Amino acid sequence: MVAPRKGSAFEKFDAMVAPQAVANIPRVASFHQFLAEVMRVKLMTFAGAGTYGPYTFQGRAALQEIVHLIDYILGSHTGVPLKDAKLALAGGAQFGKTTLELALAAYGSACRFQNVITYLPDDELAETIVDAKFRPDVLDQIPWLAQMTKVGRMVNESGKAVNTKGAFLVTDGQRTATGMFRGLRKPPTTFSADIVIEDEKDDIPPRMAKFASGRMTVSAQRFHLEIGTQRIHGAGQNKVWAAGTQGVVLLATARTWESFDAARHIRTDHGHRHVVAVPPGFLNPEEAWPQICRCAVTGRPRTDDPVLGYEADFRRPGSDEVVATYVPGGNYYYAHPVTGEPLDCDRPIWHHRVPAKLVMQLYTFRVGQIGTPAIDLQQIVAHWTRAVSDNEEMVSFLCDRKAAPKSAAQALTPEILERSRTAGNFYLGERRTLVPRFAGLDTGDRCWYVCRETAGPAEKRLVNAAQIAIGDVVARVTGLFSTDLVDTLFIDERPAVAEARTLALVLNGLAEVNVWPAIDWKNRETHFALPGGLTWNGANQKWINLRCAVVRFTKNQLGAGIDQGAVEFQENGVTKFVPMIACNRFETIDRVVREFLTPTENVVEVVQGADGKNMVRTAPAMMLPKRTTGAPGILETLDAHYLAGSQRVKNDKTGELGDYVDGTDNHFLLAGGYSALAETIGATAKAAPFQYERVERRDGLGRDLAGCGKGGVLI
Repeated sequence: MVAPRKGSAFEKFDAMVAPQAVANIPRVASFHQFLAEVMRVKLMTFAGAGTYGPYTFQGRAALQEIVHLIDYILGSHTGVPLKDAKLALAGGAQFGKTTLELALAAYGSACRFQNVITYLPDDELAETIVDAKFRPDVLDQIPWLAQMTKVGRMVNESGKAVNTKGAFLVTDGQRTATGMFRGLRKPPTTFSADIVIEDEKDDIPPRMAKFASGRMTVSAQRFHLEIGTQRIHGAGQNKVWAAGTQGVVLLATARTWESFDAARHIRTDHGHRHVVAVPPGFLNPEEAWPQICRCAVTGRPRTDDPVLGYEADFRRPGSDEVVATYVPGGNYYYAHPVTGEPLDCDRPIWHHRVPAKLVMQLYTFRVGQIGTPAIDLQQIVAHWTRAVSDNEEMVSFLCDRKAAPKSAAQALTPEILERSRTAGNFYLGERRTLVPRFAGLDTGDRCWYVCRETAGPAEKRLVNAAQIAIGDVVARVTGLFSTDLVDTLFIDERPAVAEARTLALVLNGLAEVNVWPAIDWKNRETHFALPGGLTWNGANQKWINLRCAVVRFTKNQLGAGIDQGAVEFQENGVTKFVPMIACNRFETIDRVVREFLTPTENVVEVVQGADGKNMVRTAPAMMLPKRTTGAPGILETLDAHYLAGSQRVKNDKTGELGDYVDGTDNHFLLAGGYSALAETIGATAKAAPFQYERVERRDGLGRDLAGCGKGGVLI
C-alpha cells in the first residue's frame, strides 16, 4: 500500500486519531506500584458513592502476593521475564477480578510497552468492558494514560495502524504498544500479544481457548493469565486451577501468629511468600465454612459464642439449643472452630497444595469471599440462610462466596466420585475371576479406553483405563482386549472410522474372511453365522456371540431404544460389514452417570438382591479404583472427564436441563457410556439355536456365489 502523501487528508486523519506523545510519564517500576500509586477505583462507601479513590489492598490482602508473583513473571524487578508462565486466579464474585485485569492491561501496555489481549466470552461483552469499565474506570482516572491512548485504534502484524473495535493504541512518542478486548468465539488472528488474559474461562468455548496462546508465538514474554469464577467441576476455570499448584488461603488467630515460626514455615521464592504444608493452627476459610462463623451475642466476641451450622442457625458446640438466628445488623465474625478465638483475616498466607507445579510455572490460586474482610460478613450469612433451603441459592453461594464449583446442571461431583471409591476399596488393575468384563473406546486424535467388571446390576467396578495414541490404537486395544479378558467392546465409530472398523473385524474374528454374504438386514428370516462364531439373528434383529461393535448416535428421540445392525463399507474392492449399534447420545451418557447416583440424588433403581428379592439400590452401582498417593495419574484425568461430561445444557429462561454438553473433555465418560452399552447388549449376546437358510454371498471380485452352506455358515 502506498504511504499517504505528506500533508494529505489521510496523514491529517492519522495524526488526529493517533495518541499524543507525553513528555512527563511517571516512572512505574512494577505492577504492584501501578496498583498502589496510580490505579483508582470506585469507592463503595456510603459517603464516597459515585467518586473514585486510590486502589488499596486493605481488606483483600491475599491479592498482594499474587501481584508480587505477576511482577516476578514480568521481570519487573529482575529485568528478566519468566517466559511461558501461566497464572490462574479462580475466585468468587466481586473479589477484584475486573480491576486486576484492567490494571494489568493498562500497566503492560503503557508502562512496559507490551501488547496485551484480553479475551472474553463474546464480542458484545468485550465492547461493554471497554465502554463501561476501561474508559471510565481507567483512562478517565489517569490523565497521562488517557493522553497516551486512543481507543478503537490498533497496529496489526504488518505494522499498519487500523481502526478496530475493542482495541487501544498506546505510545510515548517513541515506543508503541497495543491492547485489545476481544470475544473468543472464533480462532483469533492478525494481532500478536505478549500477555494474554482470559476472563470468565467457563464461558469461553474450550476449543477456542486453545488458540489463545498461539497469539504469543513471537513474544519474548508469553504470559497467560486465566481469571474467573469456578462453576463446573472438572471444566473451565476449575480444570485450570486443579492442573496447577492449587493455591489456597490460610488464616490463623492472633495468638497463633504470636508463636508462629515464619522463618521455618514460610518460603519466599517464585516471587511471593507461601507455604507448602499447612502450619499448626492455620485453616482454609472456605472449607471451614460455616463452622468458622460465630455470632457475638453480647456484642463482643467470646470463646463461648454460638457457631453457625448447616441448619442456618447459631448453636453452641455440643448443644442442640438454638441460641440465635440471622437478623440484619447482627454482630458476626470469623473464629477458629475449635478455640473460638477470632481469626486474623488481614494476615493471610498462601498454601500451594501441589508445590511440584511451581517449577513448571503453573501457578493457580483460589480466592473466595469467605475470610475476605472487604466483603461484609453479614451479607454472606444472609445468603447462607437462604441457600440451605434453596438448591439454586446454594449453587450461587458455593460459586460466588466459596469460589467452589457447583452447577445445578452437573450430575456428578467430586464427593459422588469419592463415594464410589470408598464403596469399592480396590486399586486400578485389580481383577476378579469369573466376572464378565465389558469395555468402551472413545476415538479421536487420542483414544480413551475403559474396562468394567459386572458382577451384577448393583455391583460394577471400573478396573482399567488408558489413553492411547491414534496411531497405536489397533494394536493397543487388541492387546487390552486380551489381557483384560473383555467379553464385549463397543467403539465410537467416528472420527477414527478406519481404526474402529479394523478393530471390529479383528475382535469378531473377521479379519481373514475372504467371502462376504450380501445381507438384507431388515429381513426377519435372515439368519447366518460367520467364522469365529459371530451370528446374525434376523428374527430378533440381534447379534449373537458379539465381541465388538461400532456405535452411532442416530437415535434423536429419547425412548427410541437401541437398534442392532451393521455398517457396510468397501475395502480392497470387497463389500464388508461390521456390527453397528444405533442409539441416543443422551441416554448413552445418562446410563453411565446414573450408575454413580443413589436415592440421595433422587435416583431410585430397583435391583435384585442376593436373596432374589427386589430392593432399592442405596449404594452406587459403579465403584471406582482408589486414588491414593502414588496412584496412576490416569485416575485424575478420568475424574476430570466424568465431572466435565456430566454437565447438562440448561435453558436460561425456563431452567430446564437438556442434553449433556459437547465440545468438552468428556472422553472417559463417553468411553464409560460405550462400556455400559456393551454390558447391556453383550451380556445377552450369547449363542442360541437358529434356523437354517440360504444367503447370497460375493467373492473378492464382487461375483455372486452359490448359497453359503447349511445353516448359513460361511465355509
